[in-house]
Amino acid sequence: MTARPKIRKIIDKLPLYVLYKPSGVEEKNITVESLSIEEMEALKLKDKLGLDQISAAKKMGISRSTFQRLLKAGRNKLISAILEGRAIKFEGGNYIPDKNIIKTKCEKGNYHFFIKKDDIKGQDEIKLSKIKCPKCGKRLVNYK
Repeated sequence: MTARPKIRKIIDKLPLYVLYKPSGVEEKNITVESLSIEEMEALKLKDKLGLDQISAAKKMGISRSTFQRLLKAGRNKLISAILEGRAIKFEGGNYIPDKNIIKTKCEKGNYHFFIKKDDIKGQDEIKLSKIKCPKCGKRLVNYK
């Protein structure tokens, strides 16, 4: 039995800085708490932008329960880092930056399949329409 493939989450923007630490503490003397890029995106969508979980999950291309897990993990790590004086580092994850994807529609009318722009360079719509949606198995009907 193989493990379920990890879904690539859609990220609007990558963080400008990757490390935040308490002032006056040298980096070599501090414990680092790592937040994945997806956890940071979940925190941004829910806590900064005020989206409800369903809307935020849809924006990231994931289920509401997956969004809830990311949000809970991100909040726990962030609070622990602040209370215990740790540095916070944004790294890792399984994501697609939003500018590099195109949301597509399958024959069932669901927008749940994403194609990287680089994957369609030089290809015409006929070749693209042969692609099948991995979620429902129906072929792709458009890519815009």
